[in-house]
Amino acid sequence: MNKLKRISFPHGSFFFGSDSHQIKIPESDVFDSSASWSAIQREMLDDDSEIINVEEEKKRCASYDFDFPSNAAMPLKRRRLFYGALISGDSEEVIKATSMEQYNIYHTVSLIESNSTHNLSPKKWRFFGSEDASKQLHWLYQLFGPKTKVSMDYYVTSLTSEDDFVPMDLDYYQREGHVYRWKLNGMRPDDVAIIGDLDETFSRDFLRALQICDVPQFRPGQSCREPKVFGSTLIFESSPECAWKGRRWFHPDAILGECVDQIGDTKLHPPTKREMWESHGDRLEGYGHFEDYSKYDANVLAGLDDNMEGQGPLWLPHEFRVEAGGEDAMKNDEWKSPSAYHFHNFFMSGEEVRFKYSTYGHANENALVKSLRHIHDAGDLMLAVMCALGNHTENTESGFESIPGTARPIYYLNKEARLARHSLWQDVVRKDEEKYGQSNQ
Repeated sequence: MNKLKRISFPHGSFFFGSDSHQIKIPESDVFDSSASWSAIQREMLDDDSEIINVEEEKKRCASYDFDFPSNAAMPLKRRRLFYGALISGDSEEVIKATSMEQYNIYHTVSLIESNSTHNLSPKKWRFFGSEDASKQLHWLYQLFGPKTKVSMDYYVTSLTSEDDFVPMDLDYYQREGHVYRWKLNGMRPDDVAIIGDLDETFSRDFLRALQICDVPQFRPGQSCREPKVFGSTLIFESSPECAWKGRRWFHPDAILGECVDQIGDTKLHPPTKREMWESHGDRLEGYGHFEDYSKYDANVLAGLDDNMEGQGPLWLPHEFRVEAGGEDAMKNDEWKSPSAYHFHNFFMSGEEVRFKYSTYGHANENALVKSLRHIHDAGDLMLAVMCALGNHTENTESGFESIPGTARPIYYLNKEARLARHSLWQDVVRKDEEKYGQSNQ
């Protein structure tokens, strides 16, 4: 790892490897992810022609209440999209589901792995240091399509005690590496940055809209105070047959490059103050935290040119997720169909679920002994368990086919894949109930 490009901060170090366009994958590890596509999946994914269908794109933009670019913007060209997500124990199932939605769309996919969890529990590298890790990495490189540069970079924290941080700090620090990868890969101020978790994705239709439409937040000359476009996200719990009814998640999040740390201009967007080492962690109160810029105006912008009034700072990757300032997007049809999907807790075993809830942000110290249905207070796992047992409530759709609206994740349009995942989840629940009963201790 010491042979990799290294960037260090007070909280830890990033190590940057090669991207998928810089290596030759051994013939034995090469595969064609499109070979398993169904006819309808192939039709939906075969949309990356350089020739843009203007009438089709006008309809797409209108469906999200976006205008179509004026004639002055001709000839039409798709915006470049740069994506960033942390990767850990995410199942191959969920990675296949989200990467299919994104196939051949992103310019860059920046993935970052760490060798510790959010509470400093040690964790083996999944994509570094062994022959099996190399095979896993080669598999990952090919999932997002040959036009996308996929990178796997690594983060090692220098923090040694939980007294040094609050539960989500390590998540925030680890995400900082994305902007340096994007910069290495040539991101420009007119490109678009998207931050998510690996189990979240904008729908393919909405990603195409972000590339073409006149999105107000993507017009040049942003103040960067309200730069976000974020998803209205349909949530699946552990199975595509277990979807929340009437509840939407609000990630992933997209921001124009000119408002992104390391990409935008600090002369136009002076740095703000943050909780840790001045430039890391959450913004301080009054310095842009939850849209309160009172101290930023008085102590940073005061005394600068008059044309700086109303300007905001550049955004760190974690701020895409935790700070306010932007608009959600959904279809304007009668169902307010979603613009994104969240495949929550799509693990392959009960023990994988327990590892997540006992070691990551807001860890539950009793997760290792409780039954799955009682691990998460918000009821996510209870809903997933009840759904596996066939007990649908007023909070759940009765199945994948019953979800209202015009948006469906492309991977699960394949009925065999959908039923296989649901059957596996039912088996996980059955084994867990046999072992743990319905314990809430």
